[in-house]
Order: sequence, then structure tokens, then C-alpha cells
Amino acid sequence: LESAYHALLKRGRLSQNASQAALITRLSTIQNGLSTSTTGPTTTASAPTGLYIHGSVGTGKSYLASLFTSTLPSHVSRRRAHFHEFMLDVHSRLHVARSSSSRYGSVDPLPVIGRQIHDESRVLCFDEFQVTDIADAMILQRLMGAFWAAGGVMVATSNREPDKLYEDGLNRELFLPFIAMLKYRCETWALGGTQDYRLLGREDAGENQKVFFTDAEEFQQSLSAATNGQKMEPCEIPVMMGRKMVVTATPADND
Repeated sequence: LESAYHALLKRGRLSQNASQAALITRLSTIQNGLSTSTTGPTTTASAPTGLYIHGSVGTGKSYLASLFTSTLPSHVSRRRAHFHEFMLDVHSRLHVARSSSSRYGSVDPLPVIGRQIHDESRVLCFDEFQVTDIADAMILQRLMGAFWAAGGVMVATSNREPDKLYEDGLNRELFLPFIAMLKYRCETWALGGTQDYRLLGREDAGENQKVFFTDAEEFQQSLSAATNGQKMEPCEIPVMMGRKMVVTATPADND
């Protein structure tokens, strides 16, 4: 990891940044702990402490986390995913488990799913760790508790510190044990810095530069041009777990 980081500095892909350099050093210790562990069964005692990286947008959190994941030793199974994408997968597995009641009986499927996830990927690297849905909030402790108990390691990036997760959420007091578990299993790391690396290389990157913006009128004009002015109609598309989503689209037989 450190070699890859310094190579990027030398090639000018990254610039010298003390906060990022310190994070790379910390991530390297996690890699070393994973590298020296055996390929056999793992336990909580043998697993290195994970890392929860939070900070403002554009400070390089996601980039460095991706670099960490891509430079892990080949024998270390890993999964890199946006946290929302991961939770969709969990809900899909949970739906299948509940539909197969004969397989699980009265057994809580969440710890089973947590162990399955560990068996597939010893290291979970999440981008944009954020909890806004009560369904996610209520299952994380049992799910991740089983993952960590099996010897799993989590590295995550977020714009929020752990104590701000699911802030003002419904029944948040039931979520607090997970926050405590998260802080026990992962070191909390605040990535400082004021440079927004998304704007590097932009000549117009001033203080008031917009990174994301929406212009409804311009969008409608672009949409009309893209569809040749065809009439848009509501239609249903299948999504996960047997659900359907209503969207507005051009008729399928119009090319």
C-alpha cells in the first residue's frame, strides 16, 4: 500500500498531504495484520482492528480506501462496495431466508447471513457508510456482530462520525448498541484537510464553484431532445425482492 501511494505521488497523481500520509500508514498496519494471519479459520482475537474514516467531502477518503482494497494480499478475500448497495444485498438475502422458513425454522437468519458474508469476504470496505433507514438500523447489530465475531475486518468511509449515524432517527436508542460495537471494532479516524480533490485541474474551481447542480428547465429540454419529443408514460419495472418501481419512460415499442 505504501509503495503504491508513493508511486502515485511520484507520478503526480496525488499531492503531498500530511493527513492522507498518516492515514496510509494506519491502513498499512491493517494490511500487515491481515498479511501475517493464516488462511485458515479466523477469530475475533486474530483479526486486526478495522477503521472508520470520516471527514468532509473531497478529502480523498474513498480514493485511499480503494487503494487499500486493491493492494491487499491476494489470499485475503475482500469486498469493496457502496454501503447502500451492500444493504440491498443483505435485504435480498434476508428476503430469501424468510421465504425459506423450513431451512431456518425459528433461527434468526441475520447472524447466519453475517457469517456467510465473512466466509465470502474477510474484509469489507464500505464507501459512504450512512444509516437513514430504520430497517437498516434495526438489523446492523446482529448482522455485523456475527461478521466481526467470525474474525471479519471492516474499513469504511463516511461523511459522518459514528455518533452522528442515524441521528434523530426513529427508535434511535435501539441503534446505539451498534454504534458502541462499531467504535469497539473499528478505530475512528478523522481525515482532515481543506482541499477538495474533486476540483483539482479545473480552472474555474473557485470558492463558489458548484460541484453538483440541478436545472429543471435544462433537464426537461435535454430529456425532450433525447426522446425526440415522444410522450412519456408511467410504467413498472421489477426491482429486488419481488417489488416493482413506477417510473416514467417512453413506450417500449418506440425506438
